[in-house]
Amino acid sequence: MLKANFSQISPLKRIDILLLVLALCLAGKYLVVNHRKSQADDFAPIYVAAKLMADGKSASIYEHHPYLFHIVPPGEFKEAAENIGFKGFLHPYVHLPLVSLLLRPLLFIPYRIMTKLLLLMNFLSFMLSLYLILKLIGRELNLRWLSIAILAMCYFYPLRYGLWLGQTSPLIFLGITAVYYLANAGHLKTSGGILGGIISLKITPLLLLPYFLIKKKWSLVLSSLITVVVIGIGSIVLAGGESNLAFFQNLIRLSGLSLASWNNQSLDGFLLRWSTYASHIYDWHLLELSFKMKLIKFVILSSMLLLWLIILFRPTNPNEKNRDLIDFSFTLILLSIFIPISWSHYLLFLVFPYIVLLSTLIQNKTIPYRKSMIGGLILSYPGVALPPPYLLALVDFPLISEVSLPVLSSLSFLGGIVLIIIILSYTIFTRKTSRKLEHTSR
Repeated sequence: MLKANFSQISPLKRIDILLLVLALCLAGKYLVVNHRKSQADDFAPIYVAAKLMADGKSASIYEHHPYLFHIVPPGEFKEAAENIGFKGFLHPYVHLPLVSLLLRPLLFIPYRIMTKLLLLMNFLSFMLSLYLILKLIGRELNLRWLSIAILAMCYFYPLRYGLWLGQTSPLIFLGITAVYYLANAGHLKTSGGILGGIISLKITPLLLLPYFLIKKKWSLVLSSLITVVVIGIGSIVLAGGESNLAFFQNLIRLSGLSLASWNNQSLDGFLLRWSTYASHIYDWHLLELSFKMKLIKFVILSSMLLLWLIILFRPTNPNEKNRDLIDFSFTLILLSIFIPISWSHYLLFLVFPYIVLLSTLIQNKTIPYRKSMIGGLILSYPGVALPPPYLLALVDFPLISEVSLPVLSSLSFLGGIVLIIIILSYTIFTRKTSRKLEHTSR
């Protein structure tokens, strides 16, 4: 019967179905099977912190090295990691104490099993995020778009890197996508609650609060702030003042510092690699920008803030498709690459603007330089999608050897800059097209 039904489907639809099956098989292989033996280095600190909380050793969850960001000094934290059978590279715990407290029930699941469950959860979270984005652009029923998006993600390093590390980035990305999707559907309070939750887990989405404030989503912003305050109070009451004080002391200690390592694809990372001639590209020393670089950073951030406000406050243009999606995409790009430390897996958030921009440019066939913008979008993709170590391995090849190491190690950051240029170009050209149409109609 299934064979008979399949034979009634048009040839093009059959190709789309087969392409989707192929895409799902490749995704399962590259995104799940290939990562099943990972030690989930970034999830281990959360599990270890939960173990220390359960053992009444909350004072030990923030054992950080004074100047090496990625190392945990000898102590109870390291001993607890060895006791759970962790054999990877142990990183320090950086979340609120409440997170480790609430995750104590997971301790009955052995660590190696927990990492596999997390991998599946992250994979499914990302697939759901992809579906929601396609639904937002009106292509959720287009199997070809879904297949192409899945195939592109099979080789998308920010996703693969996050899955290998056992990061929470895919879950945060689902949260961000769900926040916009629910807000767009009118569920503002629910959307705000989710936003408050993901901000408490990872501070990166904080810029979304002023975005929704500008968009006059008052109840969303209020419910988000209430959620953050409730979680903060809950952390102090349930986890105790000592561990929360240690958390905020570490937060203050790290403010103003960043890393020049290859996997920090932020503006700070780019400036540090440039000013140190990439001498710290393979280590994770906490560094401070020089006065000159701070001045450059201030000028760039001020310019970006001004452009962001101009984009968000510009008058409504009937010729401009996907206005809100473009605005949200611009905000996601800014929060991805202009925070002090933007790990490579944070660039997973750029999937949203990539899909939105590609769909918008394909739909809007009358915009000037449309093909050039699509070309820029495609050219920026390898810089973001390919692993920086792969690009750095090509440093001795002809032509590539002419590119300075700070630039070659910052292609993901520069890919984000290209996306910003495309958004600004799209906004300018759509406004010019509208003015021409208005002039013609007169």
